[in-house]
Amino acid sequence: MIEAVLAGLRARVEGTRAVSLVGVDGIPVHTLSDGEIPVDSMSAEFGAFIRTIRLSSTELDTGEVTQFALVTEKYTTFLSAVSPDYFILMVLTPGGNYGRARFELSKAKQALGAELA
Repeated sequence: MIEAVLAGLRARVEGTRAVSLVGVDGIPVHTLSDGEIPVDSMSAEFGAFIRTIRLSSTELDTGEVTQFALVTEKYTTFLSAVSPDYFILMVLTPGGNYGRARFELSKAKQALGAELA
């Protein structure tokens, strides 16, 4: 099921270079990539980043972090919570379909939520 959901994300979102289900420990569970994106390194760094953001949001009483986007000159990267323990990392090329990515990530959360709970 996980692979099918990730493959669907990759197929439906224009500009997707990589998509991965990642634990909050930063370890990828399953990844689909074009092979040029350093998904393991990105997952580890963003896993630490998500833990820091979660701590900050608790201290600031802003609520649970559900999605985060980082836009750089090389990539647009989404981190989208699927459950308290897992998130989806999606990497797009510049000009990739940002709105479609957000929509498809919300659908993926629903599809994977029960399986990862």
